[in-house]
Amino acid sequence: MLFNQGYIHFGTSIIDVGDRASPVVVDWNNDGKKDLLSGNDLGYVKLFLNSGTNSSPVFNSSTNLMSGGNPIQYYRTSPEVYDLNQDGKKDLLVGDSYGYFYFYANVGSDQNPVFDSVDTLTINTIPPTYLWVNQAAKFDLADWDEDGDMDIISGEWNAYVNLFINTTPIIAVDNDLSEYPSEFSLEQNYPNPFNPATTISYTILKPSRVNISIYDITGQLVTILVNEFQNPGTYSVKWNSEGWNSGVYLYRLTAGEFTTAKKCIIVK
Repeated sequence: MLFNQGYIHFGTSIIDVGDRASPVVVDWNNDGKKDLLSGNDLGYVKLFLNSGTNSSPVFNSSTNLMSGGNPIQYYRTSPEVYDLNQDGKKDLLVGDSYGYFYFYANVGSDQNPVFDSVDTLTINTIPPTYLWVNQAAKFDLADWDEDGDMDIISGEWNAYVNLFINTTPIIAVDNDLSEYPSEFSLEQNYPNPFNPATTISYTILKPSRVNISIYDITGQLVTILVNEFQNPGTYSVKWNSEGWNSGVYLYRLTAGEFTTAKKCIIVK
C-alpha cells in the first residue's frame, strides 16, 4: 500500500469512490484486519474488505451497504460505525448533505452486520424533533460528558461545530418507509383561476426547511406562505389574494435543494 498526494494506492490502482469521499476505518467482519467504509457524493455507503494484513492492506473490490434489499443511499453520505443501542453488535449511523442523521440497527451479527430498517435520530423534546445541523452532517462520536455513552459532534457547511449530548441509550423515531412519499411534488392550486382564495398542496420527501413564496409576473416577491422546517408528508396551504390585482402569479416551493414553481391566475 502506498500513499501519494492524498490518494491510497494499491499497486497501480487508486481507491476512488467519487467526489466527497468520507472514509472510516473499521474491522467490519471481526477478522482482526482493518476494513474501509466510505460515503460519497452519490450517497452510497461503500465497504472495502481487507484481504491483506493491517500492515499491508489489500482491497480488491467494494460493495454497497444494503438495508431491506436496497442500497443505503442519501445525498453526500458520511458514515460512522458504533454499537449505539448497546446490544453487542456494530450499528451504522449516516449523516447527509441536508444535515440529518440516520440510524441503522444491526439485526445480523457483529461479524456479519445486516440492516433492514432505518430510524431518524431525534432531539429529546416534546414533541420530538429531528436531530439536524445546517447542511453537510459530517460527524464523529465521542463520550464528551464522560457518562459512558457516545455523544455526537458534527460540523456543518457554515463552519459551526454542534454538540449533541446522548441522554438515553438511543433516541430514534421508527420510520416505516412504505408510509413516506417517494418524491417531492408541487400540485396545481385549486381552484384556478380563483378569487379571492386558493389552496396549494405539496409533498415533502424528507425532513426539510420548506419555503413557499408568491411572486408576480415580473418576479417581485408578493408574500411568503410557508417558511419553516417540516417532516415528510403531504401538506396544503391557503392563499387569500384579497388586495392583489388580477393577473398571473407564480408560486414556488423550495425544500432543501429541491425547487419548483407553477403559475396561478387571479380573476376579479
